[in-house]
Amino acid sequence: MQSFLNLVARHILDHHASLEKVSIVVPTRRAAFFLVQELAKETKEPMMSPQVMAVDDFVESICTLDIEDPVHLLFDLYETFREIDPDVQFDRFMGWASVLLSDLDKIDQYLVKTDYLFDYLSEARAITRWQENLPEGKTLQTEGGAKQYFSLFENIKLVYSSFRNRLLQKGKAYRGMAYRELAEDVDILLLRKADQEKIYFTGFNAFTESEKVIISALIKTGKAEVLWDTDRYYMTENTGVEAGKSLREYQKSKAFGAWNWTTDHLLTSEKNITIYGVPNATLQTKVAGQLYKLIREAEDPENPVSTAIVLADENLLLPMLYSLDETVKDLNVTMGLSMRNSLLYTLIDSIFELQQNVVEFRNKSGKTVRIPKFSHKSIDKILNHPFIRHYEHVALDSLPEGQTIIQRTLSEITNNNQVFLSSEELLLAGDNHPLFKILFTHWQNNNPKQAIRAFYELIELLREVYKDYKNALETEYLYLFYTLLKQFEQTIEEKSELITLRTLRSFMFELIRQTRIPFSGEPVSNLQIMGMLETRALDFEKIIILSLNEGMLPQAKRQNSLIPFDAAQAVGLPTHQHQEAVMSYHFYRLLQRAKEVHILYTSTNDAVGGGEKSRFIRQVEYELSQYNPLIHIENRTVVFENRLHTEFDEVIRKNDAMISAIREYLDTKGVYPTHLNEFIRCSMQFYLKHIVGVEEKEEVEEELGMDKIGTWLHAALERLDQEFFLLDTDPSEEQIKLVLREEFDRLFRGYVTDLGLNRIYYQIGEQQILTFLKHHMAQVPRNKVLAAEQPLRVRTQFILQGSYTPVRIGGKIDRIELSEDGTLYVMDYKTGSVELTGKQKLADPIKREEVIRTDPDRKMGYVRQLWMYEYLMYRKMLDDKGLNLQNKTYAFGDYAVKSGFYSFRDPKNLIANPLELTEGLNPSDFLIKSELILTDILNVLLDPDVPFRKTDDLNVCKFCDFVGICGR
Repeated sequence: MQSFLNLVARHILDHHASLEKVSIVVPTRRAAFFLVQELAKETKEPMMSPQVMAVDDFVESICTLDIEDPVHLLFDLYETFREIDPDVQFDRFMGWASVLLSDLDKIDQYLVKTDYLFDYLSEARAITRWQENLPEGKTLQTEGGAKQYFSLFENIKLVYSSFRNRLLQKGKAYRGMAYRELAEDVDILLLRKADQEKIYFTGFNAFTESEKVIISALIKTGKAEVLWDTDRYYMTENTGVEAGKSLREYQKSKAFGAWNWTTDHLLTSEKNITIYGVPNATLQTKVAGQLYKLIREAEDPENPVSTAIVLADENLLLPMLYSLDETVKDLNVTMGLSMRNSLLYTLIDSIFELQQNVVEFRNKSGKTVRIPKFSHKSIDKILNHPFIRHYEHVALDSLPEGQTIIQRTLSEITNNNQVFLSSEELLLAGDNHPLFKILFTHWQNNNPKQAIRAFYELIELLREVYKDYKNALETEYLYLFYTLLKQFEQTIEEKSELITLRTLRSFMFELIRQTRIPFSGEPVSNLQIMGMLETRALDFEKIIILSLNEGMLPQAKRQNSLIPFDAAQAVGLPTHQHQEAVMSYHFYRLLQRAKEVHILYTSTNDAVGGGEKSRFIRQVEYELSQYNPLIHIENRTVVFENRLHTEFDEVIRKNDAMISAIREYLDTKGVYPTHLNEFIRCSMQFYLKHIVGVEEKEEVEEELGMDKIGTWLHAALERLDQEFFLLDTDPSEEQIKLVLREEFDRLFRGYVTDLGLNRIYYQIGEQQILTFLKHHMAQVPRNKVLAAEQPLRVRTQFILQGSYTPVRIGGKIDRIELSEDGTLYVMDYKTGSVELTGKQKLADPIKREEVIRTDPDRKMGYVRQLWMYEYLMYRKMLDDKGLNLQNKTYAFGDYAVKSGFYSFRDPKNLIANPLELTEGLNPSDFLIKSELILTDILNVLLDPDVPFRKTDDLNVCKFCDFVGICGR
């Protein structure tokens, strides 16, 4: 089938012997390239090529003003707005500056009468319109938000004329301003030029008002002709289709001369259309890649067919490139790839975030002081960035301890729990390496030149590494960023009074958002990957369209404008209805000459942009197919393949090597009360932690958790016991507070402790200890403190699984006390609340031993811990012929041992162990019964027929460090 551009080429060659004075204007530069190809193909003999250009290039070539670059436009707009409203905040301005520029551009392109528009938006006119729609007797409130609303449009009215004057004085313009200038002076700028024989406007479907004025003026003088690409289906047969809305009006008005051309491809040509519902957006690219592979396999290698992959969602470009078969070498990407999607952007963003975060501290006088320190989160993000990691791999040598300076710095931050670090501390950690100097030298707030210089140095450093980098895209981004810095360097010289670090970041990110990598590929290749707008005037036999969902194509009804919908309608500015009609035309024009069409959409409601088919698909299914019986439509659904997979057994079985490892663990590391509780509560957790030795990942913590509070209170009480209670002296309240502060500062020097939750935690902990110690010191009679943080370790032998097995058992007792009646109390401190299990279970001689062996309940775990402490005391007294504490020996059999908790949540009560294995004082019987219970527990641990398995109680998993490994 003859393509539209081939038809254009033949038409022009038929009407001109020489093309030297012919100009052809097309919608895009891509169309210009392909039209030149078609002209060359149809030319029988050598001749001068006509001037073929995109419409923007055509206007710019004639306009007397130069199009200003985006950075200078934004600065000029800000300066203009600041003249009118000196209080305008730059950050707020940047939030809508791009939208305002777009509105000004459209106002000029559509030749809007600005006096009428701004009068329409004025308070008096708006309130009159709104009042008409209110019930009788109701009036509008014009204070507050309404005042701000109208003052915005009053400012925009002033900005419009001032901004244009500012640019005119410099001989500059924004795009719409150039169009307006040409339209208003078309006679002088264009018609009087005698060097052009004919200008052809080719492949357009909707003109702006300025384009209408320019083209119709040229047509009236016989200097121009418009070549349309329309189809009878939407022009006359089905006038409900949005695609022909503007075109039907143009044809009826006859403003553009004779109508060339209207075809009937949609009504008469055979087409195979397959529609695919795909579960998620990215999977569409995989399906499209497979479809193109099948297309290539089916075609003749000597005569390949032109194919287009059209992305309605341009964010799918990279996934699409990665989804093509490796054998696809010949393709052209018409779209640009946004710099916003690059890894480099995330690095730039992280560096700005690092530099703009400062720490606020409260000094002793209560005043808040801002100190330029860097947050550990920002440091971690930068040093773990892929660009920096790649630099580390290529350029940094390992230190004697086997780490690089980056790895060592990250380790020190974690190990020392350094929440905030100064520039000096980081430079010292990095041995003043150039990379650390660039990243962690603090920028002065009003010195953007320093920031630009730092980025130049970073590019220079990374450039050496990325010379041989395999990722060409990221290397290209590095070059693009360098060119942006050059632009900013020039702008800073011109506008130094306006630019701070904050404004620099805002402008830089706005420019990055607008910057794209222009792909340079083989333009005449058989595969073209493009957005919907790039398809204008181009034809393909086979098409794959992705993301044809409602809200994506056509786009959702967003009014991305400061001008309200009713005002835009009143003055003839384009609205979402206009945009839908334009997209409808592009869609149907793409189908006109295509023979094989694959349409993909996201079928699941929970996927981004997914759920509902585009109305364009519905129109093809239920309308177009009725007009053309040669259109064959097939609907398919893409589903994930259900493959048979082996269910992994969620247990770890014990082989001989593991049994040997467990025995070694019992003999060397030994069993502690918490270990037994972990084994009984979840044997899988015990296995991972103690047999395999998986360690919890260490991270920097900004807020003190209860574990940290517990560590602090234990350390403080140990010191108070050592320095006061063990010496039979009571500390004063001031001495208690001093010890608490010193221990807190010693343990948590990396934390910020004077602000926020940490301050509250400190105050709560301090109050709990004061209450506990005051109550303790007021007791009459009072227990004597014999030891603090007393380690107890014993080594014994059990017959386990039929063989003698040496077992170490240990624990650390927070406090040992002697009561007036001669009972030794083994006490443990608890930061949280403690609730022991009911006494009924423990009163029954049979049940109590069984629950100690097997009950995973946390409350029983507390009882088990206290029982183990009592066992350790008795066993130590027996093995060492008495326990020596404070130069006194406490002989085995002479002293009863009891245990309990001091809970700081309930500091006035002693929570005693409810378990009594023996009647009265009978240490020997207690040891026999305890060792029988221990033997039973350890026998299960060594039983090859009892694997390690996950707990059935999911509450245990909530706070488990290994939940990720288990998959819970």
